[in-house]
Amino acid sequence: MLNVRIKISEKQAKKLIFDLVKYSDHSNRSLTDGLKNKTIEQWFEQNKYPFKRLISDTRDWGYTVPFVENTMDSKVYISGAGIINVSDYQSEFESALEYRNSAINNADIAAYHACIAKLFASLASYLYLKAECYNAENEDKLEDAQGSPASLEDKIKLWVPILSGGKELDSNKKSWDLFQVQLAQYNEDAINPKCSAQDLSCVELAEKVNDLRGGIINIIYELHVLLNDEIKSQLVRAVYFPDVYVSEY
Repeated sequence: MLNVRIKISEKQAKKLIFDLVKYSDHSNRSLTDGLKNKTIEQWFEQNKYPFKRLISDTRDWGYTVPFVENTMDSKVYISGAGIINVSDYQSEFESALEYRNSAINNADIAAYHACIAKLFASLASYLYLKAECYNAENEDKLEDAQGSPASLEDKIKLWVPILSGGKELDSNKKSWDLFQVQLAQYNEDAINPKCSAQDLSCVELAEKVNDLRGGIINIIYELHVLLNDEIKSQLVRAVYFPDVYVSEY
């Protein structure tokens, strides 16, 4: 049986707060943009939230960080029946989180593979959207070669420096190594779906779910930061998701 830790570490909680302040799509960005970490601490203090207490509260995974956490998802709810989805890549990401939770709650290997598929669909959609925006304003188009679409890896290595004005992801970090492993799994699943039914022990499944944070999820997060996009709280939190572990009960 798989379980999720109730709390994250103090270090993780502190980083989560800072990342929500600096990068998430909260309504107080005009007040917090450009603030250094120490000034962010003072800002919370001035708003009646002692920072040490805030860190302690944020360690509880169910706690919503005040002022800087927008919990709205990617859907726009309208009066009467109906939901308008305004962001394909974000909805794919949120769907991936639902599959992640199902993989945990039910020790469901197929749900884990579905989560992988949704995460890479989200990444592909995000890069496509960024290329569309770039192409609308530039003559040198970012496009797949006719009959030979660029791989996700190539798009990250070749497109991102153009989109970011010369910045690129650090491929020497552990996150890139995990991403490569997960990308290989995604490609294998696409070629041979029967692999999705391959048995994993609960321990192996817990490890793979935990690795999502440091791999594909972290890559999506780093791309948002690199390309100066405000980030949904769901993505920021996914990077700091509590450890999944195996329990006998």
